[in-house]
Amino acid sequence: MEEYRSHAHSVSSCKYHFVWCPKYRHPVLDVVEDDVRELFGKNADHFGHDILALEIADDHVHLFVQCDPKHSPADIARQFKSYSGKHLLERYPEIRESYFWGGGFWKVGYYVGTTGAVSEEVVERYIEETEHATE
Repeated sequence: MEEYRSHAHSVSSCKYHFVWCPKYRHPVLDVVEDDVRELFGKNADHFGHDILALEIADDHVHLFVQCDPKHSPADIARQFKSYSGKHLLERYPEIRESYFWGGGFWKVGYYVGTTGAVSEEVVERYIEETEHATE
């Protein structure tokens, strides 16, 4: 795992922890776990994300991903949820008919948290203690 990513005009370390659930929080992920792993992997490869950790429970997913700063957390959640949800409903019509008759596999909402190489306190101290020259 690379700590930093180099780009043409910047260096970044953008890591996000996501959590989301199937619609109505139906405990169906144990049935589709292998497919979720496969689809998340394909999505990550397509967009250039690195999956640092993935935990799939019966009724929710934890995804820890590193990405380029050009992708907002909302974009990343949409990329993973829309691609996997579409394919899961196509692959498992019996699950769609039993649980997701309203359309869509994942709940609309999600949790996202950021992580970084330094703590908030270190950044605040750096900003406060750095001399800012004015011209």
